[in-house]
Amino acid sequence: MKKNIALLLAALLWVVALIAQQNPGVFTIALLPDTQYYTAKKHNGTVQMFQNQIDWIRANALKENIAYVIHLGDMSDHGEKRLKEWEIGAKIMYQLEQPMEGYPEGIPYGVAVGNHDTTPMGTPGAMKEGYPKYFGLEHFSGKSYYGGAFENQATSENHYSLFSAGGKDFIVIFIGYNEKTAKTEKNEELEERVFKWAGKLLREHKNRKAIIVSHSLLRRPEGSESMYYPDKGYNGKAKPNFTPQGKAIYNFFKDYTNVFLMLGGHISGEAHRVDLYKGNKIKSILTDYQSRRKAPFGEEDRNGGGGLMRTLTLDIPNNKLYVKTFTPLSATEVVYERDNDSEYVLDLF
Repeated sequence: MKKNIALLLAALLWVVALIAQQNPGVFTIALLPDTQYYTAKKHNGTVQMFQNQIDWIRANALKENIAYVIHLGDMSDHGEKRLKEWEIGAKIMYQLEQPMEGYPEGIPYGVAVGNHDTTPMGTPGAMKEGYPKYFGLEHFSGKSYYGGAFENQATSENHYSLFSAGGKDFIVIFIGYNEKTAKTEKNEELEERVFKWAGKLLREHKNRKAIIVSHSLLRRPEGSESMYYPDKGYNGKAKPNFTPQGKAIYNFFKDYTNVFLMLGGHISGEAHRVDLYKGNKIKSILTDYQSRRKAPFGEEDRNGGGGLMRTLTLDIPNNKLYVKTFTPLSATEVVYERDNDSEYVLDLF
């Protein structure tokens, strides 16, 4: 029975991809989770895994009607201590900026700031050479889809993009990592200012549907082993908790009725939850594969993330959000994950 349901869902998702080619009301957002072990060449992660993701996005942009690409943070593993990791990440991500058919400015994208991107690790507002140089305000300021940065800061940890697809207008707000760690304290005053800035944006763009991106957002559901295994995730009952930063973000943004989707990485594994607040459904999704293991599942068997990525297909006419998870082996060949926290359907709005 479960196998039949999985096959039926797979067929449905294939139909959705076909419809996206023909229906302007259907489009896709691509998600790139924690690439730190690709750029650092660590835990069996390779640069080619990262490259395969970008190759697939570019090769399938028109077919999938990809409107925007979101990197969920931790581009690097060592922050500004090893700038080579930023050079590698930029060389790969910048390929999205190359003009191509249907994309005269390249494919619009945004990059979240993770704890590993900062130096000292987890410290907001301290970056100077890594993220600010390659993905900061100066780099993006000429892009038509780039809205701007919090207080016009060069670091651009907190920034936003604007795009339109499926007959609707969207705003994507990136919230920089700001959470208490073993070595750093949360900057409460900064969070208050950032939230005030983001709230003003949401009021100014009240007619745009809003996506909030934060590296730290969700934990795995209790009992989930999706951190290690591709088929031992969400059990259909447990609801994942927010991380401390994720909880603060949800509690603030839930009062804005145009917010419908929140995305994060950071915590290894997969999870999703839907919160209904004053009639508004806010979907929160965790996507992170950096700690996956291969058999026999020892520490030495980590796959660095394995090249896994996600697409979110937004079907405006039918009010559906289709989530797919897969590993691109090349621009044309992919391996899908079919378990129920890797491939599922949610109400869109």
